Amino acid sequence: MDQCKALALEFRKNDPSAFLIQSVFSDSVRDSQLEAFPADETFHLPIDLPFSYDWIFSRFHPKVLVLMAWDTWPNLVISANRFNTKVVLGSAVIGNRKKGIMGKLTKSVFKHLDGIFPSHESFYDVFRSLVPDQIPVKVLGDTRFDSVLKKIEDNAKIFKKPKNYPYSKIILFASTYEPCENLIVSLYELIRSKNPALLDNFAFWIFPHKTSPDRIISIEHKLQDANIIYQTWTSTPFENLTAQTIVFDVLGVLAFAYQAADFAYVGGALHNRVHNILEPATFGLPLMTGPKIYNSPEAMILEKSGGLFIVSKAEDIFQILNLSENDLETIRKQNWEFVQSGRGAAKRLYEEIRKL
Repeated sequence: MDQCKALALEFRKNDPSAFLIQSVFSDSVRDSQLEAFPADETFHLPIDLPFSYDWIFSRFHPKVLVLMAWDTWPNLVISANRFNTKVVLGSAVIGNRKKGIMGKLTKSVFKHLDGIFPSHESFYDVFRSLVPDQIPVKVLGDTRFDSVLKKIEDNAKIFKKPKNYPYSKIILFASTYEPCENLIVSLYELIRSKNPALLDNFAFWIFPHKTSPDRIISIEHKLQDANIIYQTWTSTPFENLTAQTIVFDVLGVLAFAYQAADFAYVGGALHNRVHNILEPATFGLPLMTGPKIYNSPEAMILEKSGGLFIVSKAEDIFQILNLSENDLETIRKQNWEFVQSGRGAAKRLYEEIRKL
């Protein structure tokens, strides 16, 4: 959604009369998010079957279909071709689809595209090898950089830890799932046994990916079983929170809470794929996540540059918490500069689309 929103805002700024349609497939996108999107029509896509999309193309007659990242639904692309709609892949990443059966399927879909615009130069050669020469491949960057920067810069909200909070450093665990929370408990127990003095300094802020009652209860039970004292965001006025571990059982706070943190762990990559690392990188935080980062070029780049650390067990995080202040300052600077360097991708993609 962030990638699409940045492009939509570019259209709204440069071509206000353009009729924009925003569709999504994932059920994790809330109706309220769709309603707030800067488009003329929004809806959820049907299951990718041969004639599932005919009603969309028959009703709206779109000139261009913009797919983002890796979402190249085969029947959607072929349907667009049948209705003479141009198809491009923006902020493109390749993931693990370039070899074997998946590679052959990818090539069969990509040959129907009218342009591929990779999110980073490291993807250029792979995309170029997957499509005929007549299909342009041009590195434009990732439009999420623009969306994330705009969200943070347009909102002057200052987020600080509670005034009398007894912990000087905060590890923020973002978009967590059950494997992430198991890791948090293991880390707490490791520190408690190996270097308990660290517990006088470090706090653990947990932002679950989903905040449904059953998820929050599950996290609370896990913390209780480990004898970890905690509070939830909604249980006490924020300024009165004193617990070492805080579970944020609401949405809409995470992007700004990074301001108060010293380290950020981003969830998803222990079991599936990493979530958004750009927001914490914008604040220059040293980053940690699991090994499954193939979907995120920015994660792979920062991992190579030393600004993001792959962790799979508590000992990995423990080592990072003990980095020297000089090393941490270098990481903060390079992560911040990396995000700033990504500005303008939405404008570049908009200009390429206008040429079609």
